[in-house]
Amino acid sequence: MSHERIANTFDAWATTGRGEGMEKGHGNVVGQVIPQLGIGPGDQILDLGCGIGWATRALAKVAAGAGAVGVDISKEMIAKAESLHSFTIRARYEVMAFEELDLKDEHFSHVFSMEALYYAPDIDKSLSEVLRVLKPGGRADIVIDFYADNESTGGWSDTIDAPMTWMSEADWIAKFEGAGFENVTTTRVIDTRGPGDEADFTPSTVYPDWASRVRFHEAGSLWIHGEKPG
Repeated sequence: MSHERIANTFDAWATTGRGEGMEKGHGNVVGQVIPQLGIGPGDQILDLGCGIGWATRALAKVAAGAGAVGVDISKEMIAKAESLHSFTIRARYEVMAFEELDLKDEHFSHVFSMEALYYAPDIDKSLSEVLRVLKPGGRADIVIDFYADNESTGGWSDTIDAPMTWMSEADWIAKFEGAGFENVTTTRVIDTRGPGDEADFTPSTVYPDWASRVRFHEAGSLWIHGEKPG
């Protein structure tokens, strides 16, 4: 089963510190996006693919009375999220598949995700579930690095033991619109820290040379935004 394969991969990541690595690698981009989400007092936010919960906690702290639920297919990631949780933050963490969200209809004002949705075996069903749990007028904001317009990411699927869907920006827009979202837009978000220091660069399967690392950075993260009608 694809879900079991994904869970096993991310369980292993959780035990080797890669959950913390996600915060280090993506924190800059997420820090740019969150202030633009329009989260207000009392809003409820769903964080899809929350990993160890670092973005979940950041989302919950944006406004007074706001709360967040982080979901992830990995039990080990959720266990780590719970171990890092502060009871001063209105957040909780649950093990769930994106295609089968055990959450109430029209409960959330926002659904956020960083570097996770392309792992879903069924993206169409996942987006349908996102639309279901959003309140009318609620917004989905999905940020990914693995997309076809960022050609440097093409080899990532050869290094990760999980299904991954590599689509273009135009394909993602079509997926959102096909699921029923309106006002679908995309933005490229560039990590303000730059691509790193060439002197510290080590070639890898993902980045065989420094130029590929620079191209990845210049393409930026793809932020897809859509709104539920209403």
